[in-house]
Amino acid sequence: MELFDYLKWRNDVSLKAAPFNEIDNVILSYLAYVDFGALLRGQKRSISIETCFKRFCENHTLEEVRESKHFNERAPLLLEEMVLGARFRGTKVAHFKEVFDKKKVQQFAALVFLLPDGSKYVSFRGTDPSITGWKEDFLMSFTAETAGAREAVSYLNQVAACMDGALILGGHSKGGNFAMYAAAFCEKAIKGRIARIYNNDGPGFREEIISTEAYQDLLPKITSIVPQTSIIGQLLSNRAEQIVVKSSAVGIFQHDVSTWEVTKDKFVRAKLDAFSDFVKVSLGAWLETLDDETRESLVSTVFSMIEATEAETFLEFGENLFKNSGIIIKGLGELPKEKRNELLTALRSLAHAGGATVLNKIPNIVDGRS
Repeated sequence: MELFDYLKWRNDVSLKAAPFNEIDNVILSYLAYVDFGALLRGQKRSISIETCFKRFCENHTLEEVRESKHFNERAPLLLEEMVLGARFRGTKVAHFKEVFDKKKVQQFAALVFLLPDGSKYVSFRGTDPSITGWKEDFLMSFTAETAGAREAVSYLNQVAACMDGALILGGHSKGGNFAMYAAAFCEKAIKGRIARIYNNDGPGFREEIISTEAYQDLLPKITSIVPQTSIIGQLLSNRAEQIVVKSSAVGIFQHDVSTWEVTKDKFVRAKLDAFSDFVKVSLGAWLETLDDETRESLVSTVFSMIEATEAETFLEFGENLFKNSGIIIKGLGELPKEKRNELLTALRSLAHAGGATVLNKIPNIVDGRS
């Protein structure tokens, strides 16, 4: 049984009868991918999910959504199930904000769900398919605070001032990172109102963030949920309690939360697989070989070549893969010798780090350990 099955099976159980759980959290973090800007139509007041769903169906068919290639685009299907049952009936959407800025390398969106039991869930959107969104992710490797992270803090301060009571924060992928960051660095009075923070397979932080008193104070309230093959969720570190869950997908496709398996009111537990451990150890070892200046230079070099294709998203990039690959290869050849050598050296270093991780694992394999 997976995420959508949970909604069908538990939809008659209200939040008052069965309290908010980790699966409900993932549902609301997944919903942040919905284009609520188009559904709210400039309205400042909150609107019900029933109204959101009705407006969505005025311009889209559910069949076209089901056929979407990217899991982000299938998020509206959750609304279909939510409006049919008692669990989320009457939920309202409020304070939707979206910021996209290529120059600042910023892709941000967030909203608040006002739940029927009085709970308030602040949901931060994760990385979308845009090249700008992915570039912002890579900035996290050499900068403590991205433009999106700053926006997350500002957003939380603003919306919390408009509401009373306890807050639950969460997000999927980069949205989970934003939820943790906003919770750690928001205003002190707001921080005291935060009951729980959920990081759903999102990346962590540099040590300079983790070691702060502000972040350490929030650690007991953070729950990280990752699939058994977790790649994004193993990048950097967050030092929080980690729950590993079973997924019906394979490899990186387990990042799609709709494939996470559920039982009653929680996810089916699992253990991180060897590949997740490989990614965490080898990438960590590789990054340690690169100073911040080199990391920044590499990100700038790689994304300048990708942006030369004029594709706005990786979906667009893939639609013209042959042509765009040629543009990147040409761009690699035209790089200044210093930049080209820097990139090739980094790739060799990554391969070496991966090989060293495998070699270090051999004694454990021989001894029968994972």
